[in-house]
Amino acid sequence: MTMTADARLAATMRRNALLVLPVPVVLALAALALVGPPPVLPLLLGAAGWMLALVVRQPVALIATRTTTTERAATIVGWFSGPAEELVRLGLVLLALRSFEDAVWAGFGWATIEVLLIVVNGIAVAGLMTKDDPKSREARELLEAQGMLGARHSVWGVLERVSATALHVAFTLLLFADPWFVLLTLPAHSAINMVMSRFAKDRLAATEAVFAAVSAVALVVGAMLATA
Repeated sequence: MTMTADARLAATMRRNALLVLPVPVVLALAALALVGPPPVLPLLLGAAGWMLALVVRQPVALIATRTTTTERAATIVGWFSGPAEELVRLGLVLLALRSFEDAVWAGFGWATIEVLLIVVNGIAVAGLMTKDDPKSREARELLEAQGMLGARHSVWGVLERVSATALHVAFTLLLFADPWFVLLTLPAHSAINMVMSRFAKDRLAATEAVFAAVSAVALVVGAMLATA
């Protein structure tokens, strides 16, 4: 039986989602070698922080999707991502993190739970590609507006998760070094998300390369400041 274009795209998206699963494992091994075993509480609190930030975003997402166009709703949610995540991250740093190692592993826990949800979402989105009911069509429109549909090569998804993990650790280290850095990380977080959403559609390689470079620089600077 010949697969339809939608079925082929769904299969590709499902495969790409699963291929990012090894990223946290490989990065965890690197972190173990560099900073030692993870303190369990900061790791779990980092994961919980990301989930709390996701909950904080949901009312904004629901209101936006019901009161404006699909494209504008995606823009609103994208710009709100910085305040939602960075203010929760700031609270985590101020209340629970006491060492450089705590900050590294809290950032890693934050990024890892994001990877897991992305895998789940990727599989769910792949399922939508072969459905034609009104709710599925509406969901596809929103995802397309966010640049989340398309048969990208799996290497870009892996690179993006590596870069995102580096950035989450970097921002956690920056706030640990000085909580006032939230004035930088908050708008930067939103801006990075919007740039990725806007330019990855047409300039994927260049966008991912810039994201990787920014994340690497932020990680180096964060590590230097947090250990100074």
